[in-house]
Amino acid sequence: MKIDRKISHSKFVSNLYLKKVWFLVFLLFSTITGLVSYPVPKLERRVMDHAGILSDATRTQLESNLKQFETETSNQIAVYTTPSLHDEVIEDVAIQIFDEWKLGQKSKNNGILLLIAPNERKMRIEVGRGLEGALTDIQAKQIIRNELRPSFKAGDMDGGVTAGVNAIMAAIRGEYAPSEDDVDTTGGDASEEVTSGVVGGLATFGSLFVAGFGGIVVTIIGILFLYPLLVLAFGGTFALILAIVIFFLVIFLKRVFGLGKGGGSGGGFFDGGGWSSGSDSWSSSDSSDSWSGGGGDSGGGGSSGDW
Repeated sequence: MKIDRKISHSKFVSNLYLKKVWFLVFLLFSTITGLVSYPVPKLERRVMDHAGILSDATRTQLESNLKQFETETSNQIAVYTTPSLHDEVIEDVAIQIFDEWKLGQKSKNNGILLLIAPNERKMRIEVGRGLEGALTDIQAKQIIRNELRPSFKAGDMDGGVTAGVNAIMAAIRGEYAPSEDDVDTTGGDASEEVTSGVVGGLATFGSLFVAGFGGIVVTIIGILFLYPLLVLAFGGTFALILAIVIFFLVIFLKRVFGLGKGGGSGGGFFDGGGWSSGSDSWSSSDSSDSWSGGGGDSGGGGSSGDW
């Protein structure tokens, strides 16, 4: 009778623990995906002027130039103007759009996104990992400073976007070099992400030795601090998947080795199906100029600015 009670109690504790874990997995999903909540529109053309800042003639000319550039080099460049960043940080929005649209070829990651938010007076050049050597952060900063910002300040949006796109293409061709007095301003942002990642990594590791519910909370907090570094290193989509994998790995280690319990036997682990990131592929519905991303992702490189 006592044995049955012990088994029943053990099952109750195990079920309660699993319910807590799944609840916190849902919480982790909600928290992380809350960081990527910008409503990314469907890609229809190389130039998506949703803010309405460009003339028809400029959009047509940019489309033609970018199409020819892609034919010659295979590099994909998209221009998107948004009426609102929806209170999101422009760097996060750029990564979300880039990875959703899958700019660049999958094997090359050779995509570029020029994002402009006129209402917030902010802009961002987001560079695919495969082009970070051709279009460095310093060059992206110089293009923003010398080509985009002066025209935008003067109210010449057509001229600024055209000059910026031309400079991006020239940089990829090796024809646009930064001046000696240019300084890479993105280094500070990167160092903050590295620092946050180190803190998050230590917190995640330390959570292995924290018992019960508190340990799982510390794991989630640690992963949230680690997440920006994962995005910087792997891009937004893969970073999210990796964050979830790390969460399950920590829970697995705590269960198997009894960590954070002050001793104890190893438990079981989670069976069941894995998660799939799903297919984010799409194709343009514009039959006059069908165009789609090639499966690439962002590398976190580039530069931001305002005017």
